[in-house]
Amino acid sequence: MIRRRWACICLLAAATSVPSHAGVWGSQPVIGISGDYSTNPGLLNLPDTAETHGALLLDAPTSYVGDGSKFTVLPSFRFSNTQGYSSLDSDYEHLNVTEEYDTDRNVFTATGGVARDSSLLHDYILNGATGVERNSLLADLNWDRKLTERLDADGDLNATRVHYAAGTGTETLTDYRYWSFAPSLSWNQSERGKLSLSASVGRYNSLDGLTESTSANVQLGYSKQLSEIWSISVSGGYSRANNLENTDTVIPVLTPNGLEFILIPEQLKSDQNGSVYSVNVARQASLLYVSASASRQLAATGFAYLSRQDAYELKVGYPVSARWGLSADLRQTSYQNPEFGGLTSSLSVASLSLSATWQWTEFWTLSLSATSILERYGSPGVNVDSSGVSIVLARHFDWKKFH
Repeated sequence: MIRRRWACICLLAAATSVPSHAGVWGSQPVIGISGDYSTNPGLLNLPDTAETHGALLLDAPTSYVGDGSKFTVLPSFRFSNTQGYSSLDSDYEHLNVTEEYDTDRNVFTATGGVARDSSLLHDYILNGATGVERNSLLADLNWDRKLTERLDADGDLNATRVHYAAGTGTETLTDYRYWSFAPSLSWNQSERGKLSLSASVGRYNSLDGLTESTSANVQLGYSKQLSEIWSISVSGGYSRANNLENTDTVIPVLTPNGLEFILIPEQLKSDQNGSVYSVNVARQASLLYVSASASRQLAATGFAYLSRQDAYELKVGYPVSARWGLSADLRQTSYQNPEFGGLTSSLSVASLSLSATWQWTEFWTLSLSATSILERYGSPGVNVDSSGVSIVLARHFDWKKFH
């Protein structure tokens, strides 16, 4: 289990890499309060599941800017009026540390993160009952190099380790570690068009040693600014994942002492093969913003293997005035989750959220949102739904320099 000492270790390790030459330290903290109501935040198939909660929000982004480098520390906290990690406003503690170093042709970025929060509630993925404590570690290295005026190369190495508390329902999430490497090439065909070739390899291991997956994919992409307000980006390719389950087969054996049972180690193999893609069309005018997207990917989610996710999303944004802004987000996501013994479970989630933001003063912001969620899972299908509202009042402070 991740403990608070990881936060100190992460900060200490990152601080030692800050350049010693002159630079500027600064911070711009944010403090806020939130209130949430939901008819069924855990998406349970049970009566009387409504919850109302309040929480205190604290963010303290701090950065160091020097010649060609930027060091950033992003601590973020939420303290709820209820204890634990299964409530609507569960507590969380996040700490991300990033260092970026720039040259004429290169951008190097290193990121480390530690987090403790509730599991997967924001994605509304079933865990048998409700959210559980989720502890995670993240490390990421990225190198972006400009090879020529038109040709860019990028490489990203990512590693994640996640531990879950025990769930209270019939299903339990699996502790896992996952790493991936994703290189890419992009060529600026013109001022408005870009071609890209990307690939990735990854390995997923459950920490109990029962399951593992090795995946790889390659995609070809194209993006273009069609006009001053319209843009499009598309990518598509092929993905392959090889899954392995370590299990034991019980065999009865007749011995001189009678009937005995022995365990024979066995490995069950399966594959997840198919297409992966991403399509996005956006319209950015002076007032109205509209974006439509569709995608398919393999991702680590805490189930036995990698999960295949199909997502469709429509976003709309409209600034009513200099102080008021409205937005809407409609999303449909389907999950195909391979399980033990070669079985597969399906889960579908549809959600609609409407939001309004009011810039009350230069420093005070008020945000209102309403959400409706419908989830379908199991066979025969079980439907659960939830609706809710939330309000956040935040106070932003001026950028403060210090040495």
